[in-house]
Amino acid sequence: MRLNHAILIRALPPDRLEDFVNDWLACRLKDYYEHELWRGTGDLGRDVTGYVTDKRMEGVWDNFQCKQLSKPLSETSAFVELGKIFMHSAAGAYALPRAYAFVAPRGVTRGVQQLIAHPERFKNAFLARWDADIAGRLVENQTVVLTPKIAAKIDAFDFTRIRWLDAARLVDDPASKPALVKWFDEDPGPSPRGVVPAEIQSGESVYISQLLKVYTEKGPQAYPTAAAALASAEFGTHLRDQRTRFFDSIAFDRFYRDSTPEEYLVNFKDEVYHGVVETHAADHESGMTRLREVMRQAAILRPSGILGKHAAPQVKQGTCHQFANEGRFSWQS
Repeated sequence: MRLNHAILIRALPPDRLEDFVNDWLACRLKDYYEHELWRGTGDLGRDVTGYVTDKRMEGVWDNFQCKQLSKPLSETSAFVELGKIFMHSAAGAYALPRAYAFVAPRGVTRGVQQLIAHPERFKNAFLARWDADIAGRLVENQTVVLTPKIAAKIDAFDFTRIRWLDAARLVDDPASKPALVKWFDEDPGPSPRGVVPAEIQSGESVYISQLLKVYTEKGPQAYPTAAAALASAEFGTHLRDQRTRFFDSIAFDRFYRDSTPEEYLVNFKDEVYHGVVETHAADHESGMTRLREVMRQAAILRPSGILGKHAAPQVKQGTCHQFANEGRFSWQS
């Protein structure tokens, strides 16, 4: 599966590779506050940038330079792309990035790999080869002299923060999973089952409070606490089932929130809501009847897409308890 996706990434046109990398960064929420795609003339040596803080390019940022080539990225090409960053930074366009990544789906030559593996050697080679390999290739029909300002930028940059990513490495990054789902219909697989805590959690308080009122309404006795309902012969199993459904839906959300684009889960919940809302709103003789009818309807729903494929009945039913938690539904009559 990984090889197939790598082949597909290598087949993307250059602008689409930039879009894919932009989507990949969108999933790296722990790494970046925000990200930005730069395209066409005037990109100043940037393809996709990841911002660590809300200061964006005035704060800490990383540069991802996309090179969709027919062969591995050469030393000269790597030097020129990196040289653009030092040239524009020396000119005051932006501060140096914290890190720099060559995104080259077909990889890099052995020479580039060796230089990245030896940062000090990379820096020395970069300076030594400026006149021969870089100066005449940065700006069309011009020679960019290695000025003291540019040299100072090169000296200030941490060459240990340069790396390369080929298509296989992109695919292997867990953060790329949502992008693979979006771009190539990758199936993230089934979500794990939920784990039901022995103690009632604060996140359950609303829907369980409503269930207790439904149980009390049905009688013949009152159920002021979840413990009382769980201990009863009539409603103990029923309440345990509802908690199983709720926590299965929570595990489902957590799994697909990390493995699919954000809109997939939003669309799934929207389909479940519209699939049961009329049943919920209908006239029912009791809260228990409303609850059972909604649970029955939710179980037979067939939401579209990958999430619908993996949504077991209890996940869809538990999602309805989430709606009760949010105030969109009420189980009381």
